[in-house]
Order: sequence, then structure tokens, then C-alpha cells
Amino acid sequence: MVFLWTALAIASCSQGKVEELSFRWTLEYKFIQLCGKDKECAAAVKSQIQSCLEKSHWRQYLEHSEDNREFERFASAFYPCIVDQHGHPYFHKK
Repeated sequence: MVFLWTALAIASCSQGKVEELSFRWTLEYKFIQLCGKDKECAAAVKSQIQSCLEKSHWRQYLEHSEDNREFERFASAFYPCIVDQHGHPYFHKK
């Protein structure tokens, strides 16, 4: 059933929107995995990922994903963007 809803949602989107959804869902899944059993972290990822992608200019990264400097720029902006209730980042770029 979930697959059907996902397929319908993607079918009704433009290519750019599909790209955005795929990128967001992939990052969301990976970052929730990094949260482990921390439910507050997982909730923060789910609620903040969209705004953090916008703030970190994710599309610029996708357009230049072969450029290591662009990855560094994106990661430096995105990782610390997801924060706890006190404003402390859950993630830090290594």
C-alpha cells in the first residue's frame, strides 16, 4: 500500500520535484539511521530536513556533485542545521 501511494505521488510530480523527493528521502533515511534509538533526533530530522535542504542550497550541490568543494560547502551547511530543542546540532561534519 505504501508503495502505491509513493508511486502515485511521484507520478504526479515534475522531474525537479522527483529529484527533490528522492534526495530528501535518501538523506532523511540515512540521518535517521545515524540517530540510532534517539527518537528526538529522528523527529528533528523529519521536521527540519526540508528547511535545512533549502538553507544549504541542495540543488546547487546536485548540479555540481562531482566537485569536492561543493560537497564540502553543502555538508558544512547541512549537517549542523538539524538541531535539538536547545539549538545544538545533532550532527557534525567530520
